[in-house]
Amino acid sequence: MENLDKKILLLDRDNDILGMAHEIMFYGYSDMHITSDPDDVYKIAKNYRPDLVILDFVLGDENFEAICQLFKSNDLLKNVPVVVVSKLYNRVINNETREENTVFIKPVDNKDFATQISYMMAS
Repeated sequence: MENLDKKILLLDRDNDILGMAHEIMFYGYSDMHITSDPDDVYKIAKNYRPDLVILDFVLGDENFEAICQLFKSNDLLKNVPVVVVSKLYNRVINNETREENTVFIKPVDNKDFATQISYMMAS
């Protein structure tokens, strides 16, 4: 499957990771939906059906926990990997587990982040 067949949904609340989005698109993931509204990200995901979701959140934020619970409870979205970008660190959330795969501390090197996303999308 080519990169163009993969969909990425990106929540960027403060335009902090738009550079990462551009770098990811450079790797061939041009089907990317970007939103800045955490209240709409779940509704968008249900319609868009992404292969990967990237959330820019402070971990522990109530909205972050609520969104993750919504994803886990939806049959169409529960297996979609969710990457959380934080000023503290990142976690990859998939299904019921919260297993730390890669640690990125902001500011994140855009090229390294895009490479990690490309690797995740290929596996």
